[in-house]
Amino acid sequence: MDARKAHKASSSSSPSSSSKRWKYDVFLSFRGEDTRKGFTGHLHAALSDAGISTFLDDNELERAEFIKTQLEQAIDKSMISIIVFSKSYADSSWCLDELVKIMECRGRLRQQVIPLFYNVDASDVRKQTGSFAQAFEKHEAGICEGKHEKEKVQRWRNALTQAADLCGEDLKNADNGHEAKFIQKILGEVNKQLYRKYQLDIEHLVGITSRLNDVVRMIDIEKSGSKDVVRMIGILGMGGIGKTTLAKTIYNKFDPIFEGRSFLANVREVIAHQPFNGLVGLQEQLLNDILKSKDPIKVGSVAKGIDMIRERLCCKRALVIIDDADDLQQLKAIARARDWFGPGSRIVITTRNQHLLEQVGVDGIYMAQEMDEKEALELLSRHAFESGYPNQEYLDLSKRVIRYCRGLPLALEVVGSFLIKRSTAEWENHLEKLKRSPDGDIQKILRISFDGLPDHTTREIFLDISCFFIGMDKDYVTKILDGCGFFATIGISVLIDRCLVTVGKYNKLRMHDLLRDMGREIVYENAHGHPEKLSRLWKREDVTNVLCDESGTEEIEGVALNLTGFSAQAFANMKKLRLLCLNGVELTGEYKDFPKNLIWLHWHYFPLESIPDDFPMQPKLVALDLQYSYLKIVWKDCKLHQNLKILNLSHSIFLTKSLDFSKLPNLEELILESCWSLSKVHSSIGDLGRLSLVNLEGCYMLKDLPLNFYKSKSIETLLLNGCSRFQKLGDGLGDMVSLTTLKADATEIRHIPSSILKLKKLKALSLCYVKGSPSTNLLPPSLQSLSSLRELALADLSLTDDAFPKDLGSLISLGNLDLAGNYFCSLPSLSRLSKLHDLSLNNCINLRAIPDLPTNLKVLKADGCIALEKMPDFSEMSNMRELYLRDSGKITEIPGLDKSLNFMTRIHMENCTNLTADFRKNILQGWTSCGYGGIFLNGNDIPDWFDCVHDDDTVYFTVPQSDGRNLKGLTLSFGFSSSSKQPQLGFRISIKNMTKGTELEASIIPFFRIEGYYLWQGQLSNDELKLQDGDKVLIEEYMWVEVKKTGVSLVWDKFMNENMIDYHLCAYEQRPYLVNDDVIIHVEYDNHITKSSDFSKFPNLEKLILKGCVWLVKVHSCIGDLGRLSLVDFEGCRMLKDLPLNFYKSKSIETLILNGCSWFGDLADGLGDMVSLTILKADNTRIRQIPSSIVKLKKLRILSLSGCWITEDDFPKDLRSLISLEDLLLGGNDFRSLPSLAGLSKLKVLCLTACRKLLAIPDLPTNLYVLEAIYCPELGTIPDFSKMWNMRELYLSDSFKLNEVPGLDK
Repeated sequence: MDARKAHKASSSSSPSSSSKRWKYDVFLSFRGEDTRKGFTGHLHAALSDAGISTFLDDNELERAEFIKTQLEQAIDKSMISIIVFSKSYADSSWCLDELVKIMECRGRLRQQVIPLFYNVDASDVRKQTGSFAQAFEKHEAGICEGKHEKEKVQRWRNALTQAADLCGEDLKNADNGHEAKFIQKILGEVNKQLYRKYQLDIEHLVGITSRLNDVVRMIDIEKSGSKDVVRMIGILGMGGIGKTTLAKTIYNKFDPIFEGRSFLANVREVIAHQPFNGLVGLQEQLLNDILKSKDPIKVGSVAKGIDMIRERLCCKRALVIIDDADDLQQLKAIARARDWFGPGSRIVITTRNQHLLEQVGVDGIYMAQEMDEKEALELLSRHAFESGYPNQEYLDLSKRVIRYCRGLPLALEVVGSFLIKRSTAEWENHLEKLKRSPDGDIQKILRISFDGLPDHTTREIFLDISCFFIGMDKDYVTKILDGCGFFATIGISVLIDRCLVTVGKYNKLRMHDLLRDMGREIVYENAHGHPEKLSRLWKREDVTNVLCDESGTEEIEGVALNLTGFSAQAFANMKKLRLLCLNGVELTGEYKDFPKNLIWLHWHYFPLESIPDDFPMQPKLVALDLQYSYLKIVWKDCKLHQNLKILNLSHSIFLTKSLDFSKLPNLEELILESCWSLSKVHSSIGDLGRLSLVNLEGCYMLKDLPLNFYKSKSIETLLLNGCSRFQKLGDGLGDMVSLTTLKADATEIRHIPSSILKLKKLKALSLCYVKGSPSTNLLPPSLQSLSSLRELALADLSLTDDAFPKDLGSLISLGNLDLAGNYFCSLPSLSRLSKLHDLSLNNCINLRAIPDLPTNLKVLKADGCIALEKMPDFSEMSNMRELYLRDSGKITEIPGLDKSLNFMTRIHMENCTNLTADFRKNILQGWTSCGYGGIFLNGNDIPDWFDCVHDDDTVYFTVPQSDGRNLKGLTLSFGFSSSSKQPQLGFRISIKNMTKGTELEASIIPFFRIEGYYLWQGQLSNDELKLQDGDKVLIEEYMWVEVKKTGVSLVWDKFMNENMIDYHLCAYEQRPYLVNDDVIIHVEYDNHITKSSDFSKFPNLEKLILKGCVWLVKVHSCIGDLGRLSLVDFEGCRMLKDLPLNFYKSKSIETLILNGCSWFGDLADGLGDMVSLTILKADNTRIRQIPSSIVKLKKLRILSLSGCWITEDDFPKDLRSLISLEDLLLGGNDFRSLPSLAGLSKLKVLCLTACRKLLAIPDLPTNLYVLEAIYCPELGTIPDFSKMWNMRELYLSDSFKLNEVPGLDK
């Protein structure tokens, strides 16, 4: 596509600023009598037909001076000049003047120049020989006649030489002089040059690469099978998430493979501002962009535009970006069908509306991702500091901004741009302001989605969720809001489609913090500054004010309040209150005037033993949630609650019996989890015709259920896990025809009634951990009739061969089978279970052989099967992903496993000590999985086929020349020893490209806790590593284990399979890496670092900051050899106990910070040799003794050792030698006295606060400015202050024994 047209749509999609000054794309310089009516005429026509704006001088008459001026202006305003050198070109002084102007503009304006040699040799032009020599003979003769100045002729010669030296095109070399093909070649070169110039503006591309790669994979341009297919892709996300930026990047990336491109920017906004002709304008832009017509195309109407697009673009391979679409009619007018565009076309649609993409039927949807913390910090810094990282004094403030913005690029840009060149005080103040009132520019963009919601009820749903329901179960909220008459099933679906709400893990409703703030701000706007008129009250101060004043009104529909007490009467005027959320709130007084239209009553820690008799009946109540209540009985006299669907009394530990359910005829969910005292369930429960869920988990006083319970035809889920005294399921169990889930783990059930076989809908049955040794008839002898069963868990039942169901192989719907912890010796064949994907046999200690397995099995867990000797043939197990066989010491091999490795992600065979050498070699060499997982085996010897092996946790190598091979990635191996006592917090591999200055940090090794010596092998794809020939690579491993050996092998031309199943577990982090001549290493709050790097790779390091790395335990000894290191900051490295002795040999370190290193115990005696040390801060450490050598530190200005519990015996006796000391901070220590400080003539600040045992302060230097000795309760003596003329501040509060300060009055 012709990128030049995209700027017409909107400033947001305008080309780069460098292109805006051009009036013409191309200026044609030529000799008219040679080529005007031939080659140049055809070239001009071809350029014009391609939509390339071309200046050609058609004036064949004698040229006047004003025409010459016009030509020079045209050259000046042209992006590209094409010079057609023909035989008589140099005959024309006009042409030569044009040429001089062209070359001048090339140097001054960086214009592109393309010389064409039309039936002339480039050498004749360069050297002015041949016909060009003849022309110059005439020009030089003209000098004698006074026609030309000598200097002008020389300028012509210079210009010809310079032009001929440029990369040009020669007709003789283009298809044997075929002019048409020559012109097409020139056209291609011009388009390429124009493409480079006309790019869409994108400021600060941060974090775009990984997102772009994901979309490019969806667009699927490269695969040969898709080159002739038209694909539609959607980019979906909330406002400000970066959809348009990503779309612009796609537009800028692709050109040569498309015949045309069009970026239709801000479609929603264009049509909103031009409701009558906006769509027509977009259709015209699309046609003009792609067809590049000489004359602008006009369509007149939407219907005609549709016809023209369909007819004229169906043969054009086009890239079309439709930005910010929000209505189906827009897309129907622009790109209704794929066959409107030529084969290989790609249509990319950005939108906030998922349903729109589904209506169109896109081939894939990319959900735009929020920025992670590092990306957010960089983007903020680009806008606020015009660099990639914040200034040190702004770092904490920047992180607070990032937390506020929650990864939303729009917010980071807006806030960052506002805060540029502002003081830290202004930053602080603005952050406080944002807490109270969201940023208006951000809200304006976000509110577009809210204002675009289809109706009032959907907007009300959004406001309710933003104020009360974030983090709650979607189905639960749907029932409540349906009770409000909001049609929440479709309403919440619309909110999800519009990216205003998401559904997270466990079906929980989620909302971006800034969208939440927007919703709450809308509620505030509607109240016009009057809290009592707010429709929803959630902010504590507003709720408190309204309830204290009893100023509630009928405007209030929802209230949320925590941990306080009020009169129930304060709610009396809230007649329309429908949502009430109280946590730990006590209401006093009568309830007779309490609101009567509640839909949702959520009152955790309800303080009463029963609901009061005067509590009004709530005819509309849908959900009653009284978790953690003090209830003993629910109601003394239960009132009819016709609409109640959900009753949750979980964790009401004093509740002894359930209520009479006859007054709750439409109850659907009964949740009584962990009601420890509950011993009886009312028999009326069986009469509830809509009850679907009964959760009684953890009710350990409950022994049975009423017989009437088993008559229920509606109950689908029954949960009895942890009912440790529950003994019997009624024989009527089989009559519960709707039951799909029965879970009764950790009960005393001795027998499952045979009637269970009648449950044709049962999908999940779990009977694990039953107390004692069950009888042989715990289960029916056959389970074959449970044909719908998908999950069966019979773990830890001590089942023997006699008690084990023999027909498990007939449960054809079974997907998950857990038989762990049983005593059977053999299993029936499971090969017919074609849907089984997960089988657990862990700790089946008598199991000798695993039978044939279904080929669809994905996970087999058989850890701790100590008698296991025989495994089935795995050669057909092509779907197997994970295999766990730890501690199966009798296994020697797994037949056929090497043939099923292509899709496996994990093999755990630790403590399988009898594996054959050939088996080990075959699976290690056959491993193809990249990313999370790997192989774990016994022993720690790296296989001999590895390229590099080192006897520690690092390896350094150079990537060799590829010589035609394709580097696919690296195979890595670590031999290590592990202790069960070591905390297994995760493992990371750092791959540092020392040549490119980048680092890939990969968390790909699963956790484990087994003690012993092991080998791990895994792989990393070069798609992630991006290694090239000659790259110098340093690999380091960070584990809570002792690595004995590290191996690396380069993988050439071999299939490698990225583990996409566990991709969410695999953390890849690309970042710049400071190498060789870099001077700063700055890492904060990285909980994975356990030891520092080898600093010998950083000979010029000046600053080392490893702040808040709580698991750092070891600093490399070579740190003392860094001759330029001046700052070392280990603040908050709590596990760090000491520093290597070599550290204290440093002559360059000026600042050492150890604050908060709570395990740090010793400063070595060599401290005094650190002659450059000026600042030492070690507050709240375990330093108990200060080395006497500290007195040698003549440059030390600041010494801070607060909170270290130092006694007077731990102090050097002569601190007066610290002649440069200015600040001495010793608060929170245990000394009773201090040596004299009078000789410290430069001391300005002395802090002794909270030295609770200090009896006396010694003589002080007269230059002291500040003395702080707050809360020194034993302090009784203080020196004479009569000569302390420089004292500015004195703090002695709570020093109770101090009677006076001598000489203070002077």
